[in-house]
Amino acid sequence: MKFVIEKGRFQTILGKVQGIVERRSTIPILSNIVISEEKNNIHIMATDLEIGVKEITEAEEVEKGTVCVSARKLYDMVRELSEERVEVQGEENFWISVKAGKTIFNLPGVDPNEFPAFPSTEGTDYFSIEASVFLDMIEKTAFAASSEESRFNLNGIYLEKIIKDKREHFRMVATDGHRLSMIDKELKTTLEKGIIISRRGLTELRRILGDGEKEVHISLKDNNCIFKTDQSIVVVRLLEGEYPDYQQVIPQTNDKHIILTRKDFIGALRRAHVIASERGEGVRFSINGNNMEIKTGGPDVGNVQEEIAIDYAGTPLEVNFNARYLLDVLNIMNTEKIRMELKEELSSGLIRPVDGEDHLYVIMPMRL
Repeated sequence: MKFVIEKGRFQTILGKVQGIVERRSTIPILSNIVISEEKNNIHIMATDLEIGVKEITEAEEVEKGTVCVSARKLYDMVRELSEERVEVQGEENFWISVKAGKTIFNLPGVDPNEFPAFPSTEGTDYFSIEASVFLDMIEKTAFAASSEESRFNLNGIYLEKIIKDKREHFRMVATDGHRLSMIDKELKTTLEKGIIISRRGLTELRRILGDGEKEVHISLKDNNCIFKTDQSIVVVRLLEGEYPDYQQVIPQTNDKHIILTRKDFIGALRRAHVIASERGEGVRFSINGNNMEIKTGGPDVGNVQEEIAIDYAGTPLEVNFNARYLLDVLNIMNTEKIRMELKEELSSGLIRPVDGEDHLYVIMPMRL
């Protein structure tokens, strides 16, 4: 095979697939990528058997063929080239040459027939969502998924179709057992039942799609979730098992509603976290009238206390929460005001944006 491509575009694509490439030595072929020609476009494919990605891009002087070479070595070569146009050509015994100006790299490859076949993505129904909306949904849920491998079903994000106010919505939910983040968008989907996608799969997808894509097309086939755009195809294997009944942990009777300025709350929490991070992240909140006192500390680490203004008309209340968990959600919200809904000291709290976005966050209380 042969093709000529602009260096910056080639480097960007090779950089995207680096997160997918398997670097462990158990299956050496997975440290490679496959480059092939189809309809005068170049297809660049990588997989770790759980996530597969295919990038499609235009090239010049394209000749038919397929090569399979080290993803890391090829990326490093292209990155160091000083010319703007790169020529890649297949040679004998699966080698390739990479030429730019007076520089010529030669790189050994392997038989592309040994590389795992890319899953079929045709013959199934897709639904579409704006890329910016989809990426926002991932950002507002993925952080709350569990990082403990033993809790494999909580390692993922749950996607499902729901009916709310007689209209169809697309929902994403993530929880690690201590907190839960959920977001809904009014959208028609082809999902017939809920599915679980690994946090890593959606994180890689967010990185791959964060490059000016306008729309994402989503479908299911053969226990895989397929995400297609004009330039990318990402296939993520679904996680098996049942997702917990997350509806049970969403408080329904929290009657103490507190309105806070998000920026002020973040500042106070970050200062409290300087101390809280030394003693298990716990922070005590004392709510009385239009003031919230935030304090934490102990005889061995020091202490801090601070008051911030709030809008609250209920009875006084004290409650303890994990400061880092609060900062995680506040940092990804893009609203000026947030509403914290509480009930009593040992009950879960709810946080929502005041501006009406359909996003909620549940946080379990702590004992200090």
